[in-house]
Amino acid sequence: MKFKINRDTLADIVARGVSSAPKNSPAVIANNARIIVQDGAISIATTDFEMMVEATGPCEVEASGATTVDAMKLKAVVDRLRKGVDVSVSVDPTKYELIVKAGRSRTTFPTLAAEDWPAREYTMDGAQFAIEGADLVRLFGHTAQALASIPNSPMAGVFLHVAENGKRLAAVGTTGTILFKATVPAPDGADDMPLNDNRPGVILSSETVNSVLRLFRSADVVNVVVNSSSIFFYTDATRFCSSLLVGTYPNYLPLVSNPVSENIVVSRESCANTVALLETFASKELGHRLQCAGSEDGFVIAVGSQTGGSVDVVEATINGEIDAFGINGQFMKTMLNSFRASSIALHPDHRNRRILFQADDEHLTGVIAMMNIATDLASGPKHE
Repeated sequence: MKFKINRDTLADIVARGVSSAPKNSPAVIANNARIIVQDGAISIATTDFEMMVEATGPCEVEASGATTVDAMKLKAVVDRLRKGVDVSVSVDPTKYELIVKAGRSRTTFPTLAAEDWPAREYTMDGAQFAIEGADLVRLFGHTAQALASIPNSPMAGVFLHVAENGKRLAAVGTTGTILFKATVPAPDGADDMPLNDNRPGVILSSETVNSVLRLFRSADVVNVVVNSSSIFFYTDATRFCSSLLVGTYPNYLPLVSNPVSENIVVSRESCANTVALLETFASKELGHRLQCAGSEDGFVIAVGSQTGGSVDVVEATINGEIDAFGINGQFMKTMLNSFRASSIALHPDHRNRRILFQADDEHLTGVIAMMNIATDLASGPKHE
């Protein structure tokens, strides 16, 4: 194997190609990146057995071939090469070494045989559809923030599924106390996904979701293939496949449906700034609790602890009687910063112990579990 390539092109291919490499796999070859050079192109791939990514790009091929080298060391060397320099790469089969030359720099890597590398098979069986990279960001950008960290929890992944009578493709992530649901128009073919609790959909791990965001967020169009055991995303330059999480996703629909008529409409930016300030005083032992209520002056947010306290009033439109409620300040800060709309409607639902967050013309819904309050601030804190 022998080829030449510009350092910047190589760095981009390596960065994408090594993103699924495990750091300390007991199977030594699994720590390696597979390199294939043929037909004027180079392919670099890594796998952790659950996920596999393969990145391709052009190069000047003098001799085709394939080998594997340590993925992290390859990236470290390429990153340190001078930008714009031409790089010459070759394999010495007698010494089982990959040799990388750039200017006066010369680095050798021990190699292992490519045929022993644990490649995953890409399959084109299953539901097939295309989606814009921007829509992947809309689906996963916020739902990935709300994933249960409890091992084997039914809420441990992002539920990607067809919703709203086949009109929308939805992604839901939850820890059990905070939930995000994001939707985009359902692409043709998405309703052919395997059924999960009678809904076309699959559960993706947090690692899968984060890899998809990293690899495809800037892509114009991404092709997707889904079957009962795996999901496959690909463009001309990058291919990524991953195993699915096994299980049935909990029925989240009661949490995001039928908001109460009473609501508080606030400026998202103003409310987020206030919450960010007050949350610094919230007690970890009390679950970062803020106490909130409606008043004639607006939306009152208060916090009190042994380290200090504060009360502030956010200008708001109050619709109906708003009883005092508690909410996790960290979750509320995350929720408000996830929307882009100028105003947000909060629907405190005491009967169902939830606060529903919605914005006009934004296909994102958020829910935070309501917290108990037990101090004199609960009656509706006000400025003196």
